[in-house]
Amino acid sequence: MKCLLAIIPAIALLMSNPAYAGPPMPPDLASLVAKLMPSVVSIASTGPMGDDSSQNSDPDTTPDQSQPSKAADTTSGTPADTPSDSVIPPPKAEEALGSGFVIDPAGLIVTNNHVINGATAVTVTFQDGTILPANVVGTDKDGDLAVLKVNAGHKLPAVSFGDSNKLRVGDWVLAIGNPFGLAGTTTAGIVSALHRNIGENKFDDFIQTDAAVNRGNSGGPLFDVSGQVIGVTSAIYSPSGGSIGLGFAIPAAMVQPVAASLAATGNVTRGWLGISTEDVTPEIQKLLNLPDAQGALIGGTAPGGPAEGKLKPGDVLTSLNNAPITDPRSLLVRTAEIPAGLTAHAQFWRDGAKQTADLIIAAPPPPPIPGTVAPAAAANITLTTIGMAVAATSAQDGAHVLSVTANGPAAKAGIVAADVVQAVGPTTVNSAADLKEALAKLATAHQQTATLLVAGDNASGEDPGPRWIAVVGQ
Repeated sequence: MKCLLAIIPAIALLMSNPAYAGPPMPPDLASLVAKLMPSVVSIASTGPMGDDSSQNSDPDTTPDQSQPSKAADTTSGTPADTPSDSVIPPPKAEEALGSGFVIDPAGLIVTNNHVINGATAVTVTFQDGTILPANVVGTDKDGDLAVLKVNAGHKLPAVSFGDSNKLRVGDWVLAIGNPFGLAGTTTAGIVSALHRNIGENKFDDFIQTDAAVNRGNSGGPLFDVSGQVIGVTSAIYSPSGGSIGLGFAIPAAMVQPVAASLAATGNVTRGWLGISTEDVTPEIQKLLNLPDAQGALIGGTAPGGPAEGKLKPGDVLTSLNNAPITDPRSLLVRTAEIPAGLTAHAQFWRDGAKQTADLIIAAPPPPPIPGTVAPAAAANITLTTIGMAVAATSAQDGAHVLSVTANGPAAKAGIVAADVVQAVGPTTVNSAADLKEALAKLATAHQQTATLLVAGDNASGEDPGPRWIAVVGQ
């Protein structure tokens, strides 16, 4: 007995030591849920069903078992049997069930575009059972977002947006929505990953969470533990059609400016910098003396665009409005989050040194008129060191490649006839003479590798914009 009494105090001391307290428990969410629940709504949208119906082809209706699918639930109405051929049956209708949340006491509600896409009627159900018709204020197909408006006759409880850029993997999150028509369903989990591109939309930058979300959660809010909206639940990955812990939400950094623009004007104009970019390869990193391969390499700037005169080919953009730029896609997403007319602070590498510039974000120009003008025929200038021939006549937009030597350095690097060389390293090329001179300088400096900025179609026949290509000379 004495031995037992001696052991118990030792165990008690061990358990009270903070060093052995164990992992933190999940936060107490009950009070938070009670506060947030009145601002979350269920959405039902009804539209015609047919071969041309956009909802009929929606992944919510026939989910791809191997791909992420939108997390809305779609059910079909079926007309009654007709007693005779003389009676015309009513048209079939399809109802999509989703979620949303109030962002303005005046009745503005955010949801996903795919929840209400193609709908002829939209109704919103609040947690107290109130059902109101809703008007679509505006939609953003590229971002899969929509803003609705209801007239409740009184102020509605609204929620506010948080800063999704401050999220960390492992942070607790809370999802409230309408999965499978079960209104007010609440689940919790953590941030599993950030900046996921799952191929759903042009500006994919999803927050991944293991909070259980299912079809019908689409458009619902993802909250942080302070009760702010840090994302809009939009898609799930599910071979079975139900939650397996892989949910995806559009970050608030994208949702907030889009919702504000839709509420004010009914549409959204995304920001545009007027630059072409590409990845920083190890070869480019070494050539430009960069500390790492992070950033977006500038290939060119559009005449009259926001970046003209401030950025130039060879610059590597690493930050925009204090948001890190890791590659060209992250730059596309970050730029799309900034409304046209605002000023963005850019940080970039140039000539081995960190530099900054303020760029006024612009609206993108209208798409070009289809059709291109081929360069005029000209005599060849053969560049034997890299194995290609270019047009002798100055074209002002670069040196036009007329042919490449089979198995030569240019061919091995992926350059083909009809490509246009626009720069050699930091040196802009406007003509064949410029290209020849730049290559001669490299030869004088005993540099065997020439890094060329080349414009032209890629292997799939698409024009990705100018790209940097390292050519190892003979």
